[in-house]
Amino acid sequence: MPDDPRISQLLDRLSGPLSLDTLEALTKEFDSLAQDRADTLPFFVLQNVCQRLASALEGEAVDPKRFEELTAGMLDGFRDIVVGIQQHREITRDLEQLVVKLFQNLGLYRA
Repeated sequence: MPDDPRISQLLDRLSGPLSLDTLEALTKEFDSLAQDRADTLPFFVLQNVCQRLASALEGEAVDPKRFEELTAGMLDGFRDIVVGIQQHREITRDLEQLVVKLFQNLGLYRA
């Protein structure tokens, strides 16, 4: 099966640095993918994780150290899940780990 061009473009975007702008763009892309795919759950989860991170960063200047704490490991998690989708492998555990990481990072951020 040939590579999906939207997934390939998404992987390209996930190879760059994470920023608020990137999180907002990923939120929109994951939302769009969730709406036009048979397998909506992974993209719905990814969209909500990005949205939670972006919401935590909006409206205030964030110290770079705090940004790193909040987003630590998230980009790798996004990438692992999208690669798993592309390779048609089971990603339920990856999704679970990403959500756990989100809550851990949000806990660090709020401390």
